[in-house]
Amino acid sequence: MNLPVTYSPFNCPASGKTGIQGIRGVNNSKDVFVSGTLDDGSMQYGLIYCGPLSHNGSLGQWNQFAYTSPDFDDVVNTSCYGPNNHPAGVEWVGSYKRTSTGSSALGCLYQGSLDGSGTWTTISPNNGDTKNVYVHSVMGGLAVGNYDTKLTNGFAFIYDIQNKTFDYIVAPNALTTTLYGIWHDGKDNYTLAGGFTSKDAGSASQAFLANWNSRTKLMTNLRAYQGDNQKVSSLVTHFEGITNAPGGYNIAAGFSSKDNADGAAFAHIRRNHDGTFGEAEWQTLRYPDQGVKMTTSDTVFESNILGILVSEDGLASYLAKIGF
Repeated sequence: MNLPVTYSPFNCPASGKTGIQGIRGVNNSKDVFVSGTLDDGSMQYGLIYCGPLSHNGSLGQWNQFAYTSPDFDDVVNTSCYGPNNHPAGVEWVGSYKRTSTGSSALGCLYQGSLDGSGTWTTISPNNGDTKNVYVHSVMGGLAVGNYDTKLTNGFAFIYDIQNKTFDYIVAPNALTTTLYGIWHDGKDNYTLAGGFTSKDAGSASQAFLANWNSRTKLMTNLRAYQGDNQKVSSLVTHFEGITNAPGGYNIAAGFSSKDNADGAAFAHIRRNHDGTFGEAEWQTLRYPDQGVKMTTSDTVFESNILGILVSEDGLASYLAKIGF
């Protein structure tokens, strides 16, 4: 693809650095939920923005979250990764850290009002035998994420919120598997987005889409992708977010190579009539400022990408509108 792209900043007005990580449209509204993290230099707070996706985020409301529990009060970092609609206001998944558990991240789910007075749940896959847990996306009653153990990194899980149960998936012949996005296609059907390393490709990471059925617990039609449809050995590719689009899905993606260390991208992938996935059409992204050293593509809504940029001034977030 070679579509026009309009870039603009998208940051919380509170003092600190904004890192945007997720987005979901608000039901029956033109507004969106945007999730992320605010780093004020001493702590990290989860962020949820609710409002229109325009005017640099100045027309909506920014809400800060810190994980709370009656059992402990030593939370130092909270991060919102993926938001979603909820009857009580909003639900989002992410991670938090405690001083008593060191640098290891704990997975979490929040459900309730935007004022932070809702219900908090710790998500602990693998019976709690984890080193780091990051819950990336939630939709249709399921959340997806990853965890490491003391011995090995790169395990993917699907969490059933109502039943509080876990399913674990592994891409074919994979050494590691990661899940960053989930889209509810209706009834028991979902589309998963993420990446994997395989024994065949060595250290090179491939992105993938796959179907998931929550009743049969079967993952089908997995298809691997490489940035710009290049050879597997030349790139590290990962899908960061997914949204439905006419004829298929729009994807937030990242890829890197020896020549291009920060390949942020937007991709469109068609959905075939038989349920399989077509070839990706790619649009590379880079924030048009000479001071920007790195651009990431972290989440997608319709034909809008949000991500993080790193410049001489530090970290900030941006919005890219793709097409007219």
